Amino acid sequence: MKKLGAFALAVAMVCALSACGQQAETQVHEQAKTVTDAYGRTVELPLDVQSAATVGSGARFVVYAGGQDKLVAVTEMETDPGMNRPYTMAFADLFKSLPSTSNGNHLMETSVNVEELMALAPDVIISSRSAAECDSLQEQSGIPVVGIQYQNQLFTDDVIDSIRCVGEALGTEEHAQGVIDKLGEWKADLASRAEAARAQDADAAPTAYIGAVNYKGAKGWGGTYAHYAPAEAAGVTNVADATGQSGALDVSLEQIAQWDPDLMFLNAGNLDLLKSTYSEDPAFFQSLRAFQTDSLYTQPFYNFNGTNVDTGVCDAYFIGATAYPDAYADVDLDAKYAEVYEVMLDGFDFYALMQESGMRFGHFPPLA
Repeated sequence: MKKLGAFALAVAMVCALSACGQQAETQVHEQAKTVTDAYGRTVELPLDVQSAATVGSGARFVVYAGGQDKLVAVTEMETDPGMNRPYTMAFADLFKSLPSTSNGNHLMETSVNVEELMALAPDVIISSRSAAECDSLQEQSGIPVVGIQYQNQLFTDDVIDSIRCVGEALGTEEHAQGVIDKLGEWKADLASRAEAARAQDADAAPTAYIGAVNYKGAKGWGGTYAHYAPAEAAGVTNVADATGQSGALDVSLEQIAQWDPDLMFLNAGNLDLLKSTYSEDPAFFQSLRAFQTDSLYTQPFYNFNGTNVDTGVCDAYFIGATAYPDAYADVDLDAKYAEVYEVMLDGFDFYALMQESGMRFGHFPPLA
């Protein structure tokens, strides 16, 4: 009987230990979560992420997802806020107060201080670099890295997936989903207005040229952009699409004359360059349709160390309203610009700051 009792006790202890092991395993599992990032990478994170660092231009999407309060490190570029990156102005004091652990380049070579990142020990790193670079940084640091991708895009799956995965990583899913919902609303609104305008008058769809676009330095008249996302979102034909290229490119003045677009949208930041070329042959420019109809416009450029999705959406509304004024007769554009920035920047009124600084949507300044 004593042996039988001892055996029963041993069995009970084994069962108890097994149950404890299962409970501990369950507890560990419950304290972790997996997030699929914009590259389709599966990343395991703490269940309750409290801190995040960024590489490239990851902080832009941390703001879009409403998780800026969890930032413990950003990049050198972001500790020096600028008007051409609205998210840095929205939280300028926060970014200035944080350490920088990389140089901040979004597409060019990025230098990351892995040792400093490891010392800060964030729960997650949000990176806009390639999938391979995300893998490498995760392996070097031992810190989970969630990757995003969104260059030159506004309403694409990449943009939506990037906002969603950052929200899931940081536990701000509700805020992120609210932003995603508004992006869907704006996309549908822009498309429906263009469709209505073309349905009313199929011959009234104007063509547009996007000029003085900066890439690898300041550009004059020939610096343009094929498949320009704001024009595509607004349903306006971009003459540079005829090149068969995509992204930034240079074209000649002769090519612009051959296209002879109805509208021109020019970067006022390069006004001096444009004036200099114009002064060499004013008659050439005055022969163009856009000059004859006073159809030269300016708007803030939406790419700077990554794509400012907020500014891109505003540009799309401005291009759409310029091309199809009747279709936008019910839209208060100033209110729309303010709405877009406030939604994307967690309530910050960047549009008011733009107006104070002289950045605007409107006719291009005089060239002579």
